[in-house]
Amino acid sequence: MAVHLRIVSLTVTTAETEKTYRFDRPATVITGPIGTGKSSLLMLFKHVLGGSAMLTPAVRENVLSVQAEVTAGNERVVLRRAIEGDTADTVDLLDPRSLTLERSLPVRASEGATTLSDYLLDAIGFPREQIAARREGAARPQNLTFNDLYAYAYLQAREIDRQVVGHLDNWFETKRKELFRLMFGLTDSALMELKRTKNQLLDKLKARTAEHDNVSAFLAASDPRSDDELRAELTQLRDTLQRADSALASLRNELEEQTAADTALRGELQAAIRTAQQAEEEVSAATDLVEARRAVVAQIHLDLSRLDRSVTAIDQLSPFEFVVCPRCVQPLAARAVEDGHCLVCLQPDPADADIDPAAIEETRTVLLQQLEDAQRIQQADETHLRTAQERSQQLSFAVSSLRREFDAQTRDAVAPRFDAIAEASSRVAALKASIDAITQLRESWARVRAIDADIRSLKAQRRAVNQDIKEKSEQLKAGQSLLGDLSTEFGRLLTGWNLPWVQTAVIDRDTYLPVINQQPFESLQASGGGLATSVNLAYHLTLLTSGLDHTDVLVPSLLVIDSPRKAFGNNTLDHQRGAEIYSRFRTLADAYGGRLQLIIADNDPPPITSDSFGKVEFDYENPMVPGVAHPGPDRVTRLEGQVQD
Repeated sequence: MAVHLRIVSLTVTTAETEKTYRFDRPATVITGPIGTGKSSLLMLFKHVLGGSAMLTPAVRENVLSVQAEVTAGNERVVLRRAIEGDTADTVDLLDPRSLTLERSLPVRASEGATTLSDYLLDAIGFPREQIAARREGAARPQNLTFNDLYAYAYLQAREIDRQVVGHLDNWFETKRKELFRLMFGLTDSALMELKRTKNQLLDKLKARTAEHDNVSAFLAASDPRSDDELRAELTQLRDTLQRADSALASLRNELEEQTAADTALRGELQAAIRTAQQAEEEVSAATDLVEARRAVVAQIHLDLSRLDRSVTAIDQLSPFEFVVCPRCVQPLAARAVEDGHCLVCLQPDPADADIDPAAIEETRTVLLQQLEDAQRIQQADETHLRTAQERSQQLSFAVSSLRREFDAQTRDAVAPRFDAIAEASSRVAALKASIDAITQLRESWARVRAIDADIRSLKAQRRAVNQDIKEKSEQLKAGQSLLGDLSTEFGRLLTGWNLPWVQTAVIDRDTYLPVINQQPFESLQASGGGLATSVNLAYHLTLLTSGLDHTDVLVPSLLVIDSPRKAFGNNTLDHQRGAEIYSRFRTLADAYGGRLQLIIADNDPPPITSDSFGKVEFDYENPMVPGVAHPGPDRVTRLEGQVQD
């Protein structure tokens, strides 16, 4: 049976007031002149149900929030949503009795959060499913939302003569078809899961195939040899390497044996080198000591020279009375000097006791004795240095002799073996490098084989999933007969309206769209918008009645229609066809009563009357948005009158 969905009332709140519109009858017709807010009211249904609605400036500038009382399945739900601002991203769920806030539900999906769509789908008993979709060549499962389903319940004025349930919107096409299949039992959760698995397997298969192609291209570009050729060459190289390792080990053994025979001479040479190094260190120490002795002798000579100069200066300069500075030759007579101080340097005059010839002579004697001692020690150290130098030279000569003897002894035996070892080592290294390169190539071949195995496994899994999809689709084929009945009823309803040019009308079994005279819906544009509007209405009314008549069909019981007579003319035949459409509305409302709900927005009052029809009437004095003055059609006339005044 149809999923029960009904809008009981809608409350529009502005800063100054609020207005509640009720929809108590099976059908409600909203009428009024152009621009009074009929379509805006229908858009507010979509907005409060969590959809992305096109709201007019009058609504955005004046309406603060909209509140709807909705019957969803067996639940009575009150929803409230702001028009603008951050809070417009959530919908408040209110207690139906007290209207207190129970919780706020996000409009958009987020990780781990229950959205308004989840809540409403659960309430009406419609399955929450993910469809197998692709985007940019990759599997991107998409959630089927309540607003996707609402596209089957809302015929917008701008779409009613252009497309059927958004079938021209490529992004929505897959969802539209899957929703139709779900509503009419042509698919179920298991089949949809199989399709998602098929998509995932396709992605994996593409990735592994691309990887296989890349590795194969690399192998073809890097080395033309096959895996079998590489395996044979690798075996040969390993045998060659084994022989090369044996030859290298033999050379090293021979070298070790020869080296053992030279051990005695090598030991003697090493001992001579150590002794020569010690002699050189002794020469260095003796040289440093001699330099120190020479420095002491030089210092004593300086001290004696200084003593002689001091005595000479005292003897020669003491009698002089300086009248000018001996340096700059400036007069000193006017200089104030304390008594007992030198006129030149201003230091205290030395006492006579400080200038003692005997003391000076004693100092000279001491310095001369020190000089004699220092020279004697210096001569002894220089003698030791010469002895050490001679010994160092002798030891160096001995080392050179032993080294020449060692070189001569090992030149013919050791050096050739070193060259052979170096050559053998180089060959072993080259063989190992070749083995490593071939091993890496063989690893790439092993990777190709592993990818081949994965590809075969993925293809097998894909075949199995395709078979499961085929079998599951066969099990669900019972819905195809229902689709045939749906197509028959659609053709009967449409031809009953006596539309011009319509000879055959069916619903396509693959696209689930109306086909008129074996042509798609888009071809009707050439025949005029009125014809396209009538076909679209007949299609949705047929879906609605099918849901009401069959217990296993999940079409929403609500149908919102904006401008059912769009592009109709004013001649008698057009009026008659409009009356036939409204007659169909009345028949459905009378037959199904509260099991369905039709909400219809139209410029003109309905051409028929019925107790099943409720009314919401707007005019320029009383537009949809309460408390907002509407300019109305007389605005231009009033402006012209103001200019004349």
